[in-house]
Amino acid sequence: MSNRDNIEITLITENDRERMEQVAQMEADVFPDPWSYHEVRSTVRQKHTFCAAAMEGDTLLGYFLCYYVLDECEIARIAVAESERRRGIGQMLLGFMEQICHEKQLKRMLLDVRKSNQAAIAFYEKNKFGIDGERKFYYGGKNPEDAILMSRVV
Repeated sequence: MSNRDNIEITLITENDRERMEQVAQMEADVFPDPWSYHEVRSTVRQKHTFCAAAMEGDTLLGYFLCYYVLDECEIARIAVAESERRRGIGQMLLGFMEQICHEKQLKRMLLDVRKSNQAAIAFYEKNKFGIDGERKFYYGGKNPEDAILMSRVV
């Protein structure tokens, strides 16, 4: 296990095919409703998005994909590889995201999270996100689940 000094967070651009492939692979590893490579690529290519990867050498440790409209940032996806959790990578990603929000003069961050994902909810609450409400059966699939809507001022 290496220290945080070896972790670099960089923006993902539409030319980063390998990085987008790594993100799609991690999607399949950590989410019950993973985005495909094409969905990741489509998001990265959109005008009002910013996406970043936490890398240790050539290894993807985590990433985020965000959309923004007017003065709001929607965190569409944020993930850290299961084997890399509890190293502060999620915190680093969120900090990098906040920097970009400040640069783009975004005032609010929004997200939805599965009601059952108590670890993620605790992470967001620790980072001053408040609960705004719920969406019943927001997540479809074999086991439909409610979403918790959260936000905070940047």
